[in-house]
Amino acid sequence: MKNDRPHILFISRWYPDRHDPMPGLFVRRHAEAVSRFADVTVLYVTPDATIPSGTHETHVTESGGIKEIRVYFGKSSSSLVNGFQMAKCYLMALKGIEKPDLSHIHVLSRTAIPAVWLKWTKGIPYVITEHWSRYLPENVKKGSFRGWLRRWFTRWVVRNAKGVSVVTQNLANAMQDLGLRNQRYVITPNVADTETFKPSHEERDGSTVRFVHVSCFDEPAKNIRGIVDAFVEVAEMKPNAVLYIVGDGPDYQMVLEHAKRTGLVGQKIHFTGLLEGAALLKQMQLADAMVMFSNYENLPCTIVESICCGVPVVSSDVGGIREHVNRSNGILVDKGDHKGLVNAMKTIANNQSGTVKEEIRNYGLAHFSMVAVGDLFKQLYELKNNQIQG
Repeated sequence: MKNDRPHILFISRWYPDRHDPMPGLFVRRHAEAVSRFADVTVLYVTPDATIPSGTHETHVTESGGIKEIRVYFGKSSSSLVNGFQMAKCYLMALKGIEKPDLSHIHVLSRTAIPAVWLKWTKGIPYVITEHWSRYLPENVKKGSFRGWLRRWFTRWVVRNAKGVSVVTQNLANAMQDLGLRNQRYVITPNVADTETFKPSHEERDGSTVRFVHVSCFDEPAKNIRGIVDAFVEVAEMKPNAVLYIVGDGPDYQMVLEHAKRTGLVGQKIHFTGLLEGAALLKQMQLADAMVMFSNYENLPCTIVESICCGVPVVSSDVGGIREHVNRSNGILVDKGDHKGLVNAMKTIANNQSGTVKEEIRNYGLAHFSMVAVGDLFKQLYELKNNQIQG
């Protein structure tokens, strides 16, 4: 580590791992934003059903100013055993990490344990970034934040943090309504790699109207079948419309079977599976609009990345999406409003050449770039002259 740069320890519940490169990718992007002005170590401890219970494996990688420590422990059928193994792995890993200036918790609550330990034993302050929609009213009603011990501990951890950041003001409000109080809440949106996600210079012939949806196929949240149903009506009126559905996840087969019943799969509706890198980028860049019809959200990375590509967004008005999507860069419809989604997609199709990509992208640069979000983290850390204050 460099002496003239602060050392920030990220402790995350979600992070890309050897089994799946997608979960917690937004945490990796936050780490990249912080690495512009600080040395970052990421500690990620997770159960792994592919190795024997009672064993663990540690993998250490280093790139771009970020040191990543992934610890996998054998998953047990007992949640008590898993909890013990996780705590043991955290303590083991902490012994080998150079003393940080600050711990940065991502996604409560278990990740708070090593941060609290460092504060008690070494006086190291901690901050929190919350990404999880578990605190939104829709999910709290379903029991996402229950149990007196969890509630008490989470409130105590939040109250004693140096500061709290969340992806949207909507989530900040929901957390505070649940008694998760702190004097310093900072809104830090998801980050886009604006050097990668940018408008394409490839000329299109304009013979088709391309809609794209990218997600993890969590149907109760994403409502992809609702997008398919709306697109069927759009395609009847706009024969040159096509829909690309990108991603993989637990409800992939369910959504695919639903789409097959329309008779449009392989002709106007295309399932690409999981795409990464240049293949994902191309799908976004060539789209006339990114379409989301979620039942609940915070601020999806796909929306952030689409805006940086200069691509307008059609989305349901849920979570914190309205904090960044407006008439200048997209269209919002009410949650579950089938007709509203159909009309919004028709508007895009009728105004195919009417969007100003550079204006949309400029908004993305101002709000979602590494520099913009990095400056917000400096505010959260109270970083002055490369020193953590207080």
